[in-house]
Amino acid sequence: MGIGYKRTEGTGDIPVWQGTGKDIQLAQGGFLFEKGGLPDGSIIKAGTPMIFNEETRKARFIATGKVIEVAAADATTYKVAKGHTFKVGDNFASKPSDKAYPITGINTSNPDYDVITVGTTIGAVAADAMVFASSAAGASNSSFGGVNGLLYRDQKVGDGESCSVVVRGTVYARRIPFSKELETALPRIIFSQSF
Repeated sequence: MGIGYKRTEGTGDIPVWQGTGKDIQLAQGGFLFEKGGLPDGSIIKAGTPMIFNEETRKARFIATGKVIEVAAADATTYKVAKGHTFKVGDNFASKPSDKAYPITGINTSNPDYDVITVGTTIGAVAADAMVFASSAAGASNSSFGGVNGLLYRDQKVGDGESCSVVVRGTVYARRIPFSKELETALPRIIFSQSF
C-alpha cells in the first residue's frame, strides 16, 4: 500500500472566501458531487449555490449565470455572460416565487456572451442580475429548491468526484453568483460587498 495522489484542477481565479480555517465552516464530511448533466471536465466555480443532503451524502449545484444586457418585459432571449452552467431544458428564472420556464436553446456563437432562449418570457431582467435554474416551472413557481450552502472550491465535473459545501462564512459577493434573494436564503453566510 502506498500514497496515492489525485490531481486537482482549478481556474486560478482570485479567492471568493474571506478568512481561512475556523473562519469558514463546512458541512461535516464530504459529499458526492452530482454532475448535473454537464460534460466531464467542466469546472463549477467556488461560491456556486449548492443543495446537499447529509443522509444521502450527495450535493448538487444550482445552475447560475449573469445577464449582461437589460432584457425587456416581453423578451424570450437573454444575453448571459460566458461561464454560466445552464443547459437546454433547465427552468430559467431570475427571482424566487416568480416566473420560470424551460430553456429551449443556447446559442454560444458570440465570443463574449451566450444567448439563452425560452419559449415563454420570464419578464424584464436587469443587467448584471443573477439568473438561475429553478427547481420548478410556471408563472409563480420559481425556487432555489432548498439551497443550503455554497461550493467551497472550484469543482471539476466527473464520475465519483467529491466536494465540500460552506454553511457558514464570509464570501465576496461580487466574485460569485449573487442576488439579495440568495442572501436571504443563506442567512449564515455573510455576503461582503468588498472587492
